Amino acid sequence: MKSNFLNNAGLLLLAIVFSTGLIFAFIELPRLLDIGLQNHLGFPQFDQGEGLNNALKTEMFIEGLHLRWIGYGSLLLIVILIIFGYATRKSGWALAGAVGLFIPVFGQFAYSMFFLAGLGFLRVGWLPFLDISFNILDLGKVIYVPFWILRWFLGLFKWNPHNFLSWIFMAAGAFLFTWGVLLWFKSRYGGNKVATSWLYKISRHPQYLGWILWSYGFILFAPYEMTMKMSWSIPSSLPWLLMTMTIVGICMMEEIKMMEITGGSYRQYRESSPFLLPLPRWLNRILSLPGRLVTRGEYPTRRSQVIWIMLIYTGIFMGLSLIWTDLGLRPDKTMATEESRKELSEIMSKLEQAGENRRAVYALMEDIPAYGEDGVDSLVILAAHPNPVIREFSIQFLGQLNVREAEEIIIHSLSDSVRRVRSSAILAVGEIRSERAADSLIQMLADPRLPNNQFHIYGALGAIGEHEAIPCLSEVLKGDDKYNQIFALDAIMRIDPVEGLTYAIDELQDENEEVRRNAVITCIQSGDRRAIEPMTKLYRDNDFEVRFYARQGMKRLSRG
Repeated sequence: MKSNFLNNAGLLLLAIVFSTGLIFAFIELPRLLDIGLQNHLGFPQFDQGEGLNNALKTEMFIEGLHLRWIGYGSLLLIVILIIFGYATRKSGWALAGAVGLFIPVFGQFAYSMFFLAGLGFLRVGWLPFLDISFNILDLGKVIYVPFWILRWFLGLFKWNPHNFLSWIFMAAGAFLFTWGVLLWFKSRYGGNKVATSWLYKISRHPQYLGWILWSYGFILFAPYEMTMKMSWSIPSSLPWLLMTMTIVGICMMEEIKMMEITGGSYRQYRESSPFLLPLPRWLNRILSLPGRLVTRGEYPTRRSQVIWIMLIYTGIFMGLSLIWTDLGLRPDKTMATEESRKELSEIMSKLEQAGENRRAVYALMEDIPAYGEDGVDSLVILAAHPNPVIREFSIQFLGQLNVREAEEIIIHSLSDSVRRVRSSAILAVGEIRSERAADSLIQMLADPRLPNNQFHIYGALGAIGEHEAIPCLSEVLKGDDKYNQIFALDAIMRIDPVEGLTYAIDELQDENEEVRRNAVITCIQSGDRRAIEPMTKLYRDNDFEVRFYARQGMKRLSRG
């Protein structure tokens, strides 16, 4: 008895240690590998942010290195592995394909891993999806419902549990996976064809359940609600859903095989143990209904039934995901009704209670534009609110909606005492192209009391097309601040592309490689063949990206 207890305690301790190490390895190793690729091995950055220039950089990278073909080839290989595994009943091949669907997430979860940069090259497998639609990768968003429910419940206690829940799912998954493997080995060495002890009493497939839970926690690291940069917000829900459904199918296939091998012993075990999760009987009956309609019984007995079950459940989950995925199917609230006015009034009341919690304020205000004229009127009122966070987001939305009627209050906000409000106002006058604001913006450039707004001012002056700003912007190009130079050149090009190209060609010789990269992209974006000769001099530049963009740009300009 004592020996058996010590053996089990040892197995438990080994499972805990191994699980902890597994989590550490999967979280730390990708980060360290990414740092090594980008900082120590000179792997190109290829940072894709917002704007036409960055979109062009990424497109040239994909085209020049034939990544689109690699992406389609990778996806085809994954599909072949899954099909081969199901056709030959070799679950290992199908599992390899399922994991292949999830691999791009390793280039997604850390903010520093930009799209197709460093370890981000793993995301090349998602290019076929992105070619169809960026949002198509969000068609598995229903998978976040359990997380949303838990976050809502714990939020009742004034707690933001995002990171905690991510770690809990990963820890539980790694623990179940490790413990399941150890028990499986113990069962096999004991001569048992069917593992039925301990963990196998609450799940017939604890290793697969462990992987599913671990990977679920892992994708929670991906900021799926952020849309500031495409490189940060590529959704992960559809790949995870497809991977999980493939694994569920593998479980069913393995059970069919076990029934053929062991017959009655596995049938008896299957009747007494849950499939994956121990759920209440009534809930399990509801969730398994589509499957039972296919099999006309409790369990599938043929591969064809397994495939149909996978397709049906995948279709159901993707259909439900449309509720949260923005594919242009959201209800239109622009028609003023008593109900919509009541909803808007409730939002306004909640804003008064939100304080300066930026997340809470934005979550409430992001729905206001959907209320049409009533929403716009509310935003105009809120733009003068005492709460600076409310003022900031109100002006931001007014600019995005291009509300010319709000021009006066937006210009007035250029002198707001709060930097974030000023930044929103600067962006907004650029979005509504307020010529009346141009003089104020030029004056702000020379005001030492207004730091950290220069980039926004350059962008606004470029959007407005204020030609008188070119002398001021050209002086910025003579400085040594690379970010100021990049944003100033972009602004000049928007104001006057012909005159701006002269400055861009001069910037090709700048000492800073990031300035040269931006100048090369600007020359290509202009489509002006005058840039061909200056760019040929960059073929031997000491920066890989400068050389790469110059060669790709030459091809584009020559074709044009």
